[in-house]
Amino acid sequence: MTARLDPEKLLYGPNPRPGLVAVELAGEDLRLYARQAGRVRSETVRFEPWLLLPPEMPVPAGAGRVEVLEGGELNRLVRFPGWTAWRSARAELSRQTDDFLGPPSPAEQFLTAEGGALFYGLRFEDLVRVALDIESSTLDPTAPGARVLAAALRDSRGQEFAFGVRGESEAEILTALTRAVRELDPDIIEGHNVFAFDLPYLVGRAGALGLSLDWGRDGSAVRVASAARQYRVGPKAFRFVPVRVYGRHVVDTMHLVQRYDAAGELESYSLKSVLAALGIGREGRATLHWTEIEAAWAKAPERLAEYVLDDVRDVGALSELLLPTDFYQAQVVPHPFEDVTAGGTGEKINSLMVRAYLALGRGIPRPEPPVSYPGGYTELRAAGIFAPVVKVDIESLYPSIMLAFNIGPARDTAGVFLTLLRVLTDERLEAKDRLRSAQGPERAYWNGRQAALKRLINSFYGYLGYARANFNDYRAAARVTQVGQEIIKEVVGWLEAAGARVIEVDTDGAYFVPPAGAGPDFDRSLVEAVNRRLPPGIRLAWEGRFAGMLALKAKNYILLTEDGELVIKGSGLRSRRDERFLRQFAEEAARAFFGGGPEAAAERYRFWLEQIDAGTLKPEDFGRLESVTPKTFTSPNLRRLAQAAAGKHPGERIMVYQRADGSLAPVEAYAGDEDRAYLKRRLYDMALRFRPLFKDQAEFDRLFPKPSAKSGRPEPAEQLRLF
Repeated sequence: MTARLDPEKLLYGPNPRPGLVAVELAGEDLRLYARQAGRVRSETVRFEPWLLLPPEMPVPAGAGRVEVLEGGELNRLVRFPGWTAWRSARAELSRQTDDFLGPPSPAEQFLTAEGGALFYGLRFEDLVRVALDIESSTLDPTAPGARVLAAALRDSRGQEFAFGVRGESEAEILTALTRAVRELDPDIIEGHNVFAFDLPYLVGRAGALGLSLDWGRDGSAVRVASAARQYRVGPKAFRFVPVRVYGRHVVDTMHLVQRYDAAGELESYSLKSVLAALGIGREGRATLHWTEIEAAWAKAPERLAEYVLDDVRDVGALSELLLPTDFYQAQVVPHPFEDVTAGGTGEKINSLMVRAYLALGRGIPRPEPPVSYPGGYTELRAAGIFAPVVKVDIESLYPSIMLAFNIGPARDTAGVFLTLLRVLTDERLEAKDRLRSAQGPERAYWNGRQAALKRLINSFYGYLGYARANFNDYRAAARVTQVGQEIIKEVVGWLEAAGARVIEVDTDGAYFVPPAGAGPDFDRSLVEAVNRRLPPGIRLAWEGRFAGMLALKAKNYILLTEDGELVIKGSGLRSRRDERFLRQFAEEAARAFFGGGPEAAAERYRFWLEQIDAGTLKPEDFGRLESVTPKTFTSPNLRRLAQAAAGKHPGERIMVYQRADGSLAPVEAYAGDEDRAYLKRRLYDMALRFRPLFKDQAEFDRLFPKPSAKSGRPEPAEQLRLF
């Protein structure tokens, strides 16, 4: 493999085009846009789209030349003279079978077959990005009285513009926006919730006024896609309707935030809340409640101007923090940028494999049918309160096992998979090494690069068990997990043999209590001793020492750092759907368990019961966040939420509370009518999560009595029988 594709070509493709920022269809040809020396140049190229077919399948009508590849089950590379013939053939095949390979995107077709990727040779700061924000009189562009009140743009070079704050008509705002976009000539247009609101609203209002948003690099209009697509957040899939601008990419920073927050720790995805949570909010930024927008537009346009400009400044700051990981992935993966930001990791690895095999002139295997296989070894050895606690972790366990034990797909006869994993790993190690001494823009570059490579590296194990992967191998996936289980069990045995008490084991790491009387150097000395016994390429790392640990159940625990911070892990303990007062109670109870024991934690339980009884909680304290989806308004089971979310759009989030009559309402409509019995039940349910810390249910019930079903007041604990 390496004799024909060196590491550089394996990583970026055998024929990368410097500065390539977009690939678009142009009739029967392709138009390529490249940014070089600060300017964008375009060229039109002839390209023959392709399909990979099995040998027994007839060649579709309209096909051109056919090349027989070496090996593989999909080994006939069928070229077409143009996109019309290719689309017709692909559509006909799709109606009959899925036993072929041929990406539907012209950009992916080109990048895979020609051997390249976007943004080759560029750094993130080389891109021209424009942040967009609008303010409107309605949420629906077709509603009576709908109009764009104001808009703002800010590019990554610092140029910014506000529209609609000098008495312009709506038509003048849209015309000025179009002119500014074309003059700024961005590679990326970004906004927060831009797919669900800003761009569809602008397109709708332009249509109502007989205007066209000609933002494309070819002069074409902004186009809202006719069908929704998915984007991945870990194992979850969400739907959105893409908006396309020819020659440019559209990025929704709300999607970036959702993927960043896959663990679900952020309370809200609103722009201002996210920036505050990530520590990049700005002091003194203009604030306006949505109910004040029209009044500011009519009477204080300068205030509205500062508000929309602050919004695009915030979008730009958020993008600079979260988008580089996708940008540097796009330099490797032969996908259009929308697919890099929205697609699953399995598809990315598959495209890398297919690109390499086509460059080698080799055919591609069919995916294997799904087979179940075991997961990692997890075990809670003991529940309770422990102090101090040490965390150790095997670095990149599964990728390291694949490399150390030479475990890859059996049908990867060219050895691409492991070679690619090694190249990515070496590149990341170099990036991490450079990061240690880098400053300023250099530090941002190496950090973005190592984060992108880490995300790809961590996808290789999952690829083995990905049902749609052409080179999937469930036996190899099972072998990796088997070796992983053996290694972590050996590590646990060595820790216990040294006198440590292991509390929790989770796939690639463990928490343990050092033996009594162990000195301050015990932890690291033990890790070094374990590493001397591990196979080459497998390394145990010391991850930290904690002042305490509440171990509740597998993968659910609370750590107390040595400087007094809490680290809460596990979906059973932290969820965006939990009301704020419940999260606050959980943190207070945890601190009480660490500092004063069960009695102190019970005092916090009684405190919150009293707050509920007294009605002193704010609606934001007991409201819970809900995501608005298309099902919100169609599912019979979501009628209550649909009523509360009236006027909201799919993709938005709403904070609701339960009224005493059982209905849901947005917190903005709060009228002192919360369901207090319900809130007490919720508090008790949260307290139950600490039940594993008690020797029996009776002891727990004594300190945390269950509220009665009717009044919501705590039921008296049953008198324990003495005889």
